Amino acid sequence: MKTILNSIIIISVILNGGLLIYLFGPVPFFLFLSALLNLLLVSYIIYSIRQKNSLEEDLQSMYEKMNSFCDHLEDVHSLEMYYGDQNLQNLIDHSRQLINGMIDFQLLYSNAEVQIESDNGEEEETPKTEK
Repeated sequence: MKTILNSIIIISVILNGGLLIYLFGPVPFFLFLSALLNLLLVSYIIYSIRQKNSLEEDLQSMYEKMNSFCDHLEDVHSLEMYYGDQNLQNLIDHSRQLINGMIDFQLLYSNAEVQIESDNGEEEETPKTEK
Protein backbone atom coordinates (compact mmCIF):
# COMPACT_ATOMS: atom_id res chain seq x y z
CA MET A 1 0.00 0.00 0.00
CA LYS A 2 2.84 2.35 0.89
CA THR A 3 4.64 1.71 -2.42
CA ILE A 4 1.46 2.47 -4.35
CA LEU A 5 1.06 5.75 -2.48
CA ASN A 6 4.71 6.68 -3.11
CA SER A 7 4.31 5.87 -6.81
CA ILE A 8 1.21 8.05 -7.04
CA ILE A 9 3.00 10.96 -5.36
CA ILE A 10 6.01 10.67 -7.69
CA ILE A 11 3.81 10.51 -10.79
CA SER A 12 1.80 13.51 -9.54
CA VAL A 13 4.96 15.57 -9.00
CA ILE A 14 6.27 14.73 -12.47
CA LEU A 15 2.95 15.53 -14.16
CA ASN A 16 2.54 18.79 -12.24
CA GLY A 17 6.07 19.82 -13.22
CA GLY A 18 5.38 19.05 -16.88
CA LEU A 19 2.12 20.99 -16.71
CA LEU A 20 3.87 24.01 -15.18
CA ILE A 21 6.50 24.02 -17.95
CA TYR A 22 3.84 23.69 -20.66
CA LEU A 23 1.50 26.38 -19.30
CA PHE A 24 3.80 28.98 -17.75
CA GLY A 25 7.37 28.28 -18.90
CA PRO A 26 10.48 27.13 -17.09
CA VAL A 27 10.65 29.77 -14.31
CA PRO A 28 7.56 28.58 -12.37
CA PHE A 29 8.76 25.01 -12.86
CA PHE A 30 12.11 25.79 -11.24
CA LEU A 31 10.29 27.60 -8.41
CA PHE A 32 8.13 24.49 -7.93
CA LEU A 33 11.23 22.28 -8.01
CA SER A 34 12.99 24.52 -5.47
CA ALA A 35 10.02 24.43 -3.08
CA LEU A 36 9.82 20.65 -3.41
CA LEU A 37 13.55 20.26 -2.74
CA ASN A 38 13.32 22.52 0.31
CA LEU A 39 10.48 20.42 1.73
CA LEU A 40 12.48 17.25 1.23
CA LEU A 41 15.56 18.75 2.90
CA VAL A 42 13.56 20.00 5.89
CA SER A 43 11.99 16.58 6.37
CA TYR A 44 15.45 14.96 6.18
CA ILE A 45 16.82 17.40 8.78
CA ILE A 46 13.95 16.62 11.15
CA TYR A 47 14.53 12.89 10.66
CA SER A 48 18.26 13.28 11.34
CA ILE A 49 17.67 15.29 14.53
CA ARG A 50 15.26 12.66 15.83
CA GLN A 51 17.79 9.90 15.11
CA LYS A 52 20.54 11.84 16.90
CA ASN A 53 18.36 12.44 19.96
CA SER A 54 17.41 8.77 20.07
CA LEU A 55 21.08 7.77 19.88
CA GLU A 56 21.99 10.16 22.72
CA GLU A 57 19.22 8.75 24.92
CA ASP A 58 20.37 5.19 24.22
CA LEU A 59 23.98 6.07 25.04
CA GLN A 60 22.91 7.75 28.28
CA SER A 61 20.89 4.68 29.23
CA MET A 62 23.85 2.40 28.48
CA TYR A 63 26.13 4.60 30.60
CA GLU A 64 23.70 4.45 33.54
CA LYS A 65 23.47 0.64 33.28
CA MET A 66 27.27 0.31 33.22
CA ASN A 67 27.57 2.62 36.22
CA SER A 68 24.96 0.56 38.08
CA PHE A 69 26.91 -2.61 37.25
CA CYS A 70 30.13 -1.09 38.59
CA ASP A 71 28.39 -0.03 41.81
CA HIS A 72 26.92 -3.50 42.23
CA LEU A 73 30.31 -5.08 41.64
CA GLU A 74 31.87 -2.82 44.27
CA ASP A 75 29.11 -3.76 46.72
CA VAL A 76 29.81 -7.47 46.16
CA HIS A 77 33.54 -6.88 46.56
CA SER A 78 33.00 -5.13 49.88
CA LEU A 79 31.16 -8.14 51.32
CA GLU A 80 33.20 -9.90 53.98
CA MET A 81 33.47 -13.23 52.17
CA TYR A 82 34.72 -11.61 48.90
CA TYR A 83 36.82 -8.79 50.34
CA GLY A 84 40.27 -8.76 48.75
CA ASP A 85 39.41 -11.20 45.95
CA GLN A 86 41.73 -10.37 43.05
CA ASN A 87 39.26 -11.48 40.35
CA LEU A 88 36.59 -9.11 41.65
CA GLN A 89 39.16 -6.33 41.92
CA ASN A 90 40.12 -6.90 38.28
CA LEU A 91 36.42 -6.79 37.29
CA ILE A 92 36.00 -3.51 39.17
CA ASP A 93 39.04 -2.01 37.45
CA HIS A 94 37.82 -3.20 34.06
CA SER A 95 34.33 -1.77 34.62
CA ARG A 96 35.87 1.57 35.62
CA GLN A 97 37.92 1.59 32.41
CA LEU A 98 34.76 0.90 30.40
CA ILE A 99 32.87 3.69 32.13
CA ASN A 100 35.75 6.14 31.63
CA GLY A 101 35.85 5.22 27.94
CA MET A 102 32.11 5.81 27.67
CA ILE A 103 32.46 9.17 29.42
CA ASP A 104 35.16 10.19 26.95
CA PHE A 105 32.94 9.09 24.06
CA GLN A 106 29.99 10.97 25.50
CA LEU A 107 32.04 14.14 25.94
CA LEU A 108 33.31 13.98 22.36
CA TYR A 109 30.12 13.15 20.49
CA SER A 110 27.24 14.32 22.63
CA ASN A 111 25.90 17.55 24.06
CA ALA A 112 24.97 15.82 27.30
CA GLU A 113 26.33 16.93 30.65
CA VAL A 114 28.35 14.24 32.40
CA GLN A 115 28.71 13.82 36.15
CA ILE A 116 32.28 12.83 37.03
CA GLU A 117 33.11 11.69 40.54
CA SER A 118 36.38 13.12 41.78
CA ASP A 119 38.87 11.35 44.07
CA ASN A 120 37.44 12.96 47.21
CA GLY A 121 33.90 11.68 46.49
CA GLU A 122 32.44 14.96 45.21
CA GLU A 123 30.69 15.03 41.86
CA GLU A 124 31.81 17.57 39.28
CA GLU A 125 29.71 18.59 36.32
CA THR A 126 31.50 18.96 33.01
CA PRO A 127 30.28 21.75 30.73
CA LYS A 128 28.67 21.01 27.41
CA THR A 129 31.16 21.14 24.59
CA GLU A 130 30.34 22.81 21.31
CA LYS A 131 31.63 21.39 18.05
